[in-house]
Amino acid sequence: MLQLQLLLLLVANSAATCTKPSTQPTAILSSGPVQGISTTLPNATSSVNKFLGVPYAAPPVRFALPEPPQPWTRPLNATDFGPACLQSYVFAPLSVDAAVVQQLFNNPPVPESEDCLTLNVFAPAVESSTPRAVVVFVPGGGWQIGSGRSDLSAFAAYEDIIAVTLNYRTNIFGFPPSPEIPITERNLGLYDQRLALDWVQQNIASFGGDPSQVTIWGESAGAWSIDYHLKSFVDPPRPFRAAILSSGQTSFGISAAAFPSDGATWSTVAAAVGCADNQTTTTVVPAFGNFAFTSGTTNDVLECMRQVPAQAILDALDVNGAIFGPQRDNITVVSQPAERWRTGHVAKVPLLTGTVQDEGRALLSDRIGLASFVEAYLPPAFVPQATRDAILATYRADPRLVTEFDVAAAIYTDYVWQCPQAIHAQTAASIDVPTWRYRFNASVLEFLPDELDYLGKFHASDIVLLFSSPATAPFTAQSYAVYEYFRGAIARFVKNPMNGPGWAAVGSGFAPLDAVVIGDIGDVPTVVAPYNTTLLDERCSLYRGLYPILGAALG
Repeated sequence: MLQLQLLLLLVANSAATCTKPSTQPTAILSSGPVQGISTTLPNATSSVNKFLGVPYAAPPVRFALPEPPQPWTRPLNATDFGPACLQSYVFAPLSVDAAVVQQLFNNPPVPESEDCLTLNVFAPAVESSTPRAVVVFVPGGGWQIGSGRSDLSAFAAYEDIIAVTLNYRTNIFGFPPSPEIPITERNLGLYDQRLALDWVQQNIASFGGDPSQVTIWGESAGAWSIDYHLKSFVDPPRPFRAAILSSGQTSFGISAAAFPSDGATWSTVAAAVGCADNQTTTTVVPAFGNFAFTSGTTNDVLECMRQVPAQAILDALDVNGAIFGPQRDNITVVSQPAERWRTGHVAKVPLLTGTVQDEGRALLSDRIGLASFVEAYLPPAFVPQATRDAILATYRADPRLVTEFDVAAAIYTDYVWQCPQAIHAQTAASIDVPTWRYRFNASVLEFLPDELDYLGKFHASDIVLLFSSPATAPFTAQSYAVYEYFRGAIARFVKNPMNGPGWAAVGSGFAPLDAVVIGDIGDVPTVVAPYNTTLLDERCSLYRGLYPILGAALG
């Protein structure tokens, strides 16, 4: 069975020609020297210097803000990825099975640790007369998982830009809603990202990069993160000059919701591991050789939670179905996000934004019942019965949607992803933010086991394609053409954001042909084609009236 994680590691675990010169590439950082490894990709004009597992922070204190790394003097070995932050494969009710997510994105499993705040730099080995543009990629994972273990050597080798990937803390370890932690210090995962961006500003010149030419790019929760940063870094100086949002924003629709800050879920987990107020419990942790952790009577729940073995906390998340994410602190996550975009109280930097054709198929359980889906996502408190009936009638009339899962996934795609992202792009353009939009509609099913064919053109399939190795991935001629074009479009935008990726900007004189489809037009294989956004967004009229109601309810 083809293991997708191997495809996402590009050259690191591939059969691509890999040379290791007698002198390893070295960079002098603000914290000390690092020694990387050099790789050569087929038909590339430059080899690539890779610096992997570079600390951008000190080993973090559990549930505390990140701190810069302590300096070192001897060259740090940066030839292998560092461990991922602790992952929790627990998702919201009705979501895709954790086993499917693990098969897609954690196969084989990667090492994990609390000491995980590292990043990876991929830079052309050939020196340039001028500093190169930089892209920093923030991975997704619904705030519960996510790792920067993707090899972006192809962007350096073929596109002559510098690429950076990073880890940040997720789930309860990244977003603890403890009442003992000030609200302004709870969104640790976002603060991790900020520290990584500061690191890039301080150090990217050592790799030949230009700190004034940084584009931040995220997918899914990574894109949610990018939108948070756009609303936080309103005024210059900023650690970026442009942004790419692949399948995600946090200003319109359901995704504008922040996680509760009342600590109820925190208390549930704390009680499960013996850290509740005035609770004396002995917790046996099989993963630690039946290590017994005894917590005495205490009101200091936070300190107790810092002492519990991490695996005990992860087990408690699993048993209790506990998920965590950013809370509204009006620093990293601001209130009234839609209004901020409408009034221009955001970072007005060029944007590239897009979604995938079948977002919902890899995010919902394929056993979902339509009635339970509608009750969860179109509840009577927000959605009048007439609107629910109109939505269901529209999708049931589509002959391509046969099963209840097909209908639910299509509604979810439009309601949660496609239509809010369209509004986000249109709103940005209306306040004179240069904005370009795409819809990804290419198949990567040849990269996957046959049992996952039902996923279609699924959420994150654009990243699967872009981060796969030209040397080892089972590209067809069609999928390789799409890969090469899309990689080039990202690079064109990174190099010169004001010029865009190569198609008409949103709201330009080409409207309504002011977006592109990358991949197929319907069932016709294509690489890229301008597309009428009136057609692209034809079902969004069903939801536009709901988003203001959601916005008011969500704050």
